[in-house]
Amino acid sequence: MRLNSLVLRNFRNYADCEIEFPDRVNLVVGKNAQGKTNLLEAIHFIGTSKSHRTFLDDELIKHDGDWFYLRACITDSSDVDGMTVEVSKELRGNKKFKLNGTAIPKVSAWIGRFQVVFFAPESLSLVKGSPVGRRRFLDTLISQIDRSYLRRLQNYQVALKQRNRLLKQIRSNYAEKNLLEPWDGLLAENGVSITKTRFSVIQSLKIHACRKHENLSDSCERLDIVYHPSVGEVVEASSDDAIRQFLVKLESARSADYMRGTTSVGPHRDDFDLMIQGQEGSAYYEAKSYCSQGQQRTIAVALKLAELEVFREHHGSNPVVMLDDVLSELDSMRSKMLLELLERLSVQTFITTTEIDMWSSPHYKDCHIIRVQDGEIL
Repeated sequence: MRLNSLVLRNFRNYADCEIEFPDRVNLVVGKNAQGKTNLLEAIHFIGTSKSHRTFLDDELIKHDGDWFYLRACITDSSDVDGMTVEVSKELRGNKKFKLNGTAIPKVSAWIGRFQVVFFAPESLSLVKGSPVGRRRFLDTLISQIDRSYLRRLQNYQVALKQRNRLLKQIRSNYAEKNLLEPWDGLLAENGVSITKTRFSVIQSLKIHACRKHENLSDSCERLDIVYHPSVGEVVEASSDDAIRQFLVKLESARSADYMRGTTSVGPHRDDFDLMIQGQEGSAYYEAKSYCSQGQQRTIAVALKLAELEVFREHHGSNPVVMLDDVLSELDSMRSKMLLELLERLSVQTFITTTEIDMWSSPHYKDCHIIRVQDGEIL
């Protein structure tokens, strides 16, 4: 996968910018608040239709503007001629995607065509944040490698929304309890499939993340990932048995759900733990509670690099990798290990930095320098 060029208009602090990229490491250099992260955010938005910093797409529109526009020219191993993707968004309107000039009816039909891996300071929420961020990480990753997963996830979210609305109506005596059964069935059917897929991907992610983390920590620490599905141990059961178990859990939680007016069982309550072992033979402990900022950042970077390997496994091609402020809070040993690891990636990479001197390794002497100042490429 290669991003050949990018056009940004009225996106964040970019008024009108057009830039071409070579198929190698791109160092995005500039002082703070000049637009380095915004450039990477635009690439991420094209790949996933989402920002890594906000849920509100209107916030991506340049101050005092009422629309933004992005255009990317992309090639991959299966598409020699390449493709041109356009994204536009008007204030308080819906975002629109075009592929080679033709409108894409549903944005979900585009997801997975241009795979990206993005590490940003916000990625630390994977370690120390709420379960919401970890679920979003999983869903974004899996949706890019499995289109049917995104469809099941959307169906699940529709059923969940309807069920929660009914629960509130039942609590207020405006609806009958038996109306929940069809929505329970849809939740169970899609929920079991989502849980099984998450479990499978986490196992693959775990193998790669543990290996990457061992490299980054110079084998001084070991990482473990433990998945906690809300519906319990259904991953090894047959689909029919798992659905029955899911329905039983929904039924047993109904009284509490009536009181709260919300559904307490299902993949929307899933989480996974990140555990660290300091010395071989010692106990594992929660990274969220006991790790330093540098250790937490190492874990987040390992997860992102593992994401790259999962893409390779499923697609046989490389995603575009973006690393924003990646060396911050890493000690000299971890920084050295990360630089050596990045040298071996052999993928198109975008790295932001305020100081180019820290990328003085001989292996980076041929990297492409992009200097950013006040929303312009110098």
